[in-house]
Amino acid sequence: METKELCERAKALYAERNYIEAVKLWRAAAEQNDAEALYMLGICHNYNLGVDEADETARGASASGYFLQAAALGHADAQCFAGLCYLHGIGTEQSSAKAVEWFEKAAAQNSTQAMNNLGLLYREGNDTVEEDEALSLAWFEKSAALGDATGLLYTGIAYYEGYGVKCDYKEAVKRYDRAAQLGSAEALFRLGECYDDGEGVEEDPIEAFRLYKLAAQKNHAKAQCYVGYCYEYGTGVTRNMKEAIAWYEVSARNNYFQAYCNLGCCYEEGNGVKKDMKKAIELYQKGVELGSLDAMFNLGNVYAFGKGVKRDEALAVQYYAQAAQSGHKEAQFNFAQFLSEGRGVEQDEEAAAFWYLEAAKRGDSDAQFQVGVIYLQGEGVEEDPEQAVFWFRKAAAQGDSDAFYLLGKCYEEGLGVEADRNEAYEWYSRAAAQGDSRAKKALKKL
Repeated sequence: METKELCERAKALYAERNYIEAVKLWRAAAEQNDAEALYMLGICHNYNLGVDEADETARGASASGYFLQAAALGHADAQCFAGLCYLHGIGTEQSSAKAVEWFEKAAAQNSTQAMNNLGLLYREGNDTVEEDEALSLAWFEKSAALGDATGLLYTGIAYYEGYGVKCDYKEAVKRYDRAAQLGSAEALFRLGECYDDGEGVEEDPIEAFRLYKLAAQKNHAKAQCYVGYCYEYGTGVTRNMKEAIAWYEVSARNNYFQAYCNLGCCYEEGNGVKKDMKKAIELYQKGVELGSLDAMFNLGNVYAFGKGVKRDEALAVQYYAQAAQSGHKEAQFNFAQFLSEGRGVEQDEEAAAFWYLEAAKRGDSDAQFQVGVIYLQGEGVEEDPEQAVFWFRKAAAQGDSDAFYLLGKCYEEGLGVEADRNEAYEWYSRAAAQGDSRAKKALKKL
């Protein structure tokens, strides 16, 4: 049987999922040095289809051997896979330089996958390849010019983030839209976010929901969680807790961390399901395992307040600290409180001041107010009334009535600012309007 006929019959058998027989025919064609047969043998070994090598390492070595043979014969897809073998050290020594060499050879044959691999390699960089935003974008642009969905997606991301090019939300939306039309679930999701936030397009929660759902139906785990959120809060769609729970569960089965946290909240609050703290804690714990900062924070609250478990402030601190160190502003605030009060941890005013400030920088209004207090009183930091006023203003901008009152006090007494009775009156009045009894008394004295 001629090589061409062997490959055609093998391809038909492969399509029928008769991998064992397909492999037999490709092996016969490979003996005649057929590049396509060698490439497909690499694919079969790589994905364990119709081969009898149980050991993953051995299969990797076999796959890379076949890919390299086919690559040497000029097979573009094999060259791309050869690059991946060198990049990850599969069946061969790890070498980013050789990976780039094979990717470039495949790209020269218009392999958009190779172009995208080069774009990702230069975008992320590694120990031997220096990150290069401009070069990364250039490779993605080449892929996009050939109509590749991934290339379009990543050029969209570059314009959205200002990566290698000036930030341009409208241009990002154009790229996302084209990639979405080609079936990219990630592009559908990101386009939904643009409509959700009004970035590059007019804000449209209904369109955002439509796009999230399209991505979710393509098994995009994060989009599935967002669809659940939209149903829970009635954003862009009529509120429907049954649908919300169903989508959160689908997302959780796909191991999206936030879905576990959101489901946990539903069970904690009895929202759409029967209240069950044991179930909520199990879901939070799974979320923590997958890296959910919200789940860490929620578990901190569970143990801080003894929700369904024995109160354990030391364990609460552990969860708050873990989330705080990863940038969760509410956890940073709570961790600071526990440090300040010596609850579940040794009292440490300086550490408390540090974490209050971290939360304040991230926009937490309670933390901003508290930072103002500690600068005013010199608790854990050097007393600095001007800094106090700065942070009180930040909190006041978010409507914090306590900050209104203390700004009035600062202007009345000239703390960190020049004394000004009119300004004091203004701030006291704003605090009094929100029911602050201290401010009402202060107004009477002015």
